[in-house]
This record gives sequence, C-alpha cells and structure tokens, in this order.
Amino acid sequence: MNLTEVRERLYDAAALFFGEAAVIWADQIGTKPEPPYVTLKTGSLSRTAFHVEDGEGVRSYQCSTTAEINLYTRGQPVTEGASVTGNCINTATADLMEFSNFLESEALADFFTGYDMGVLLMPPVRDLSFLQNDSKYRYRAMAEYAVTFVEEAGGRYGLSGMAKAPNSSGGGTEEMVKEPIGVIEDFELKEEKDEEQSIG
Repeated sequence: MNLTEVRERLYDAAALFFGEAAVIWADQIGTKPEPPYVTLKTGSLSRTAFHVEDGEGVRSYQCSTTAEINLYTRGQPVTEGASVTGNCINTATADLMEFSNFLESEALADFFTGYDMGVLLMPPVRDLSFLQNDSKYRYRAMAEYAVTFVEEAGGRYGLSGMAKAPNSSGGGTEEMVKEPIGVIEDFELKEEKDEEQSIG
C-alpha cells in the first residue's frame, strides 16, 4: 500500500456510507455540489524509522497519516403535522458520528485489514456550522481519523512497490522498479592449508 491507494480505500468507504451524497477531495478545484456532500483530505505522511525485512529484500514500513472528513448537510426538515415548515434541524455532527461508527464496525475493520490498514476516530466530532447570508445556516461537521498502513519497498532501488513508473510527478523508471537485489546464486569454498616450514 502507498498513500495514493490508502486515499482510494478511504474514498470507497465514504462513498459506500454516504450513498446519497457527493464525495469529493477537498484539494480539488471545481464548483462545490449542493448539500449533502462530503469532503476528504489526508494530512502529512509519517513512517517508522525501522523496518521489517522478509529475507528476500522486501522491507515493510509502518506508516501513518490523518484523514480529515467534513460533512455538509441541509439537516433534517422540521414538520408540523403533514406539512414541512421550511426549517431544518442540524444533524451534521450526529450524522458524522454515525459514519465514524460505520468506519470502526466489524465489516469495515475486515475491509481495511484486507489492505493492512486501520482507521480510528480522533475525537471530538466538531460542529462547524455557521450562518450563511443572514438567512439560513450552513450545517457542517468535521472529524479527524488516525490512519495506519504498511508500505513495502524492495528491489535494488527500493521501488518494487511502485504501481506505476514513472509516477505522476515523473519519478522512477520501469527499469528501476524491475531491478532485483543482487543475489549470490552459488559459491565455491576453497580451503587453504598452511604449510609447515622447517628450520635448519
């Protein structure tokens, strides 16, 4: 796994839960959709200083990042009898907490474990709603999640885990990705005998 693949799995989980909302990345340029919609963003990437090696030249690093998820929603319409009043109850925080429960469920734990990933809520779930145009509220909630995963590096150049070469920024080549670590196939052991020298 690398961070790009981790982002894809986070997107898949959000799209699965918020089936009737748009899910977009926060760092994309474009017109924001009408609520409800969800924005995703990942933070800095860290990895442990030490790795585990499998004996065949593949190193595994424990990596971590944070995921910031924002939910924008209209809320729940207020009704009186059979008619809708036009007002809405702010459900952003409650709805995002339900998503957090979903992320930590058995089903999603199995899904993430299949990719050597883990996702945990870093409380609190914040209410960031604000008054918009002096006429209505824009309901918004935000939460951060700790994301852990394992990234592998192998081969002579440490790039055997690259999905595509060169990468999106022009780094690496196919030759570097395919170059294996030099392995000694066989060797011959010669025994040298010390000859005794006589004095005289």
